[in-house]
Amino acid sequence: MSGVAVTARVWLVAGLGTAPAPTDQPTVRDDLMRTWRPGPDGRYTTGGGHHHATWAQLRARYDLVEVTEAAVT
Repeated sequence: MSGVAVTARVWLVAGLGTAPAPTDQPTVRDDLMRTWRPGPDGRYTTGGGHHHATWAQLRARYDLVEVTEAAVT
């Protein structure tokens, strides 16, 4: 059995508007271990919908790591 390595992208805390948002709207995990998923309105939300934020707000507050699903063969 062999695995396929998938490298997750990382975004470190930065000021508002310092870098463009990714065009693919990735699911990300913050430094508090919350998973943020993009919604149809372009805002990100955590499980249960308790928290909502734009990409710029997430970037300004948290270190983010892309949540990837590695294919194992």
